[in-house]
Amino acid sequence: MAPYQYAPLNEAAKEIRLLTLLPDQSEAPICITIETTILSDEQIPDFEALSYVWGDASDRQDIFVAPEVPKRWELWRSNNTMRLDSTILSITFNLFEALKHLRYEHRSRVLWIDAISVNQQNLEERGNQVLRMPDIYRLAKRVIAWLGPESDDSAVAMNFVRSLGARITVDWVLENIAAMSQDDFDPRSKAFFTDLQLNLQISHSIRDLLSRSWFERLWVVQEICLAREKAYMVCGSEEVRHQLFSNAIFYLQAICRPKGQRLRYTVSMAYQLMKFIERPRTKLEWVLDDTRSSQCSDGRDHVYAVLSLVPEDERLGIRPDYTKSVSEVFRDMFLRQLKRSTTLRMITYCTIPNKLLHSPTWVPDWSTNSGMEAVPLALADLNTKAHAYSNSKGILAAQGVLVTEVHEVKSDLPQEIPDSDGESARVFQKLISATIGCDKAVCCLGEVTSLCRSLCMNYFPERFIPPSMGFSSLEESSRYLMDCAKWSVGSSVQPPKAGWYKSSVNRHLRGRSLVTTVDERLAVVPQATKTGDKICVLLGCRTPLVLRPDGNCSYTVVGECYLDGSMCGETLLGEMPDNWKLVSKYFPEYSSHSYVFLDRRTGETSPDDPRLGPLADGWRIKSHDMDKACNCNWYVNDITGEVAEWDPRLELDALKARGVQFQEFRLI
Repeated sequence: MAPYQYAPLNEAAKEIRLLTLLPDQSEAPICITIETTILSDEQIPDFEALSYVWGDASDRQDIFVAPEVPKRWELWRSNNTMRLDSTILSITFNLFEALKHLRYEHRSRVLWIDAISVNQQNLEERGNQVLRMPDIYRLAKRVIAWLGPESDDSAVAMNFVRSLGARITVDWVLENIAAMSQDDFDPRSKAFFTDLQLNLQISHSIRDLLSRSWFERLWVVQEICLAREKAYMVCGSEEVRHQLFSNAIFYLQAICRPKGQRLRYTVSMAYQLMKFIERPRTKLEWVLDDTRSSQCSDGRDHVYAVLSLVPEDERLGIRPDYTKSVSEVFRDMFLRQLKRSTTLRMITYCTIPNKLLHSPTWVPDWSTNSGMEAVPLALADLNTKAHAYSNSKGILAAQGVLVTEVHEVKSDLPQEIPDSDGESARVFQKLISATIGCDKAVCCLGEVTSLCRSLCMNYFPERFIPPSMGFSSLEESSRYLMDCAKWSVGSSVQPPKAGWYKSSVNRHLRGRSLVTTVDERLAVVPQATKTGDKICVLLGCRTPLVLRPDGNCSYTVVGECYLDGSMCGETLLGEMPDNWKLVSKYFPEYSSHSYVFLDRRTGETSPDDPRLGPLADGWRIKSHDMDKACNCNWYVNDITGEVAEWDPRLELDALKARGVQFQEFRLI
């Protein structure tokens, strides 16, 4: 039987291919038809879209492609000679299994499935259809997230998740949870947890369900984001609305916090996926970083699969082009972003070793996950404009300030804080002893506070307006470390309770090391950092970077870091006045956070840095619609007529006039 031959699509007419899954009993051969149709906001055919995992490309099954939908299906099905009119199409076993489960016995089902609806051998069509996928998943009647056939008590897990999700509502932006019914228990209460009857069988079934490869696949982020209320999670014969599923995952991660390392890991990974789907990010590099741990068979799709998830102007004019190599796609995107935004935002996601072939270290490898969380709440460059350019030799030259040098890497320290309070206290004692000394820590709150900030990168509730709930303040955490320094192993006194501080430290230290610098400061740096590496602040880059001199006036990018005392623009403008601090304020009208400066005496906030002083003569600030949420204004010079996006007080020449010592860093 001949293989199926694809007819070309008319892209200008907005054509797509839909398949009709013909009815039959579950074990009968799979037969479909494939037809082209127009898909637009004005012309929407009735179809469902499938979200699934391709699986092993070498494990394949053939299906029949009939020339048209038979008028009398029963006659066609019983007459094997009519199948001679059909062609065959090879698909992966995973998809074959999905089609068997999704097929109805007595009626047809119209679907869009990427592996069938797109000619995967035609690179031009493949790129064009990737651009159509946002419309496809947005306009589909339903989106089916196929998790796989029933196994390992998956029905138990699906029923539990459905029941739990229906009892609660979740605000993913503010991370709040409430009972759906006023007659139900508060979801945060012990009574609610007890009523769930979350036993060992259910826990194991949830663990196994969330371990399925669908939760690791990159393309599902786009597919479910675009579908939202039309998405359904399907496993075997069980079906749960995506909204209920995500509600349940929020409860398990944020409230229940299950025991068992593997269960905690699978719930955490599913939570990150659901959080991203429910609370989309607006910056391309944020989306890329959030999805680095997701899997896709083609490295270029780490970019192409997420373009539709950000606003049009964040897509940088990128069009899927599968003739380019992975490193070419990543480098092109970096340079487009630098040109468009005049910032080095993406360089903070670089780590070594960089596994991309023939790629400079200043280009992030979005296809690998370093395991490190991005450094939070950083404004080391004060939103300055980058002064950087690349040349044909692959060098990126950037203006910045050399801040300090790594003196000692505390490589022998534990990488994770254990669960038990006693073990946690012992680990924190080691950290204190290696950096401050336990005797000194007992009486020197200032140095303990510096260590406390560094271990969790100054991520505390008071850094937010309104304050984030659910984790310890800086003062509480510093007192805890002092209590750890005083506590004696074997003492009859109970060890201090770590609470949320331990979890925050584990999250922020993952993949990183603690170091001291030559000017006696603490820094949290990538594990690849060595003694002698430099720490600098580049214009246009919010976090300090660890750079390694190569002996030839050039530097390798090791990665971003937390440098205590240099995260709020101190390198450029000096110390913050005592009564001021940098915070992240939530603006509900824009559903977003923005950096502002808080006057602790009055409680007032301002987007203007108190260290800057007034604008020069002729300059004034012109607000625009998004100034409150974006912490950005236009600057107008009434004398010259010049309009600037960047604060003229923070331009390179203005900072030099303040005495800031800049140099050019040649990054390779």
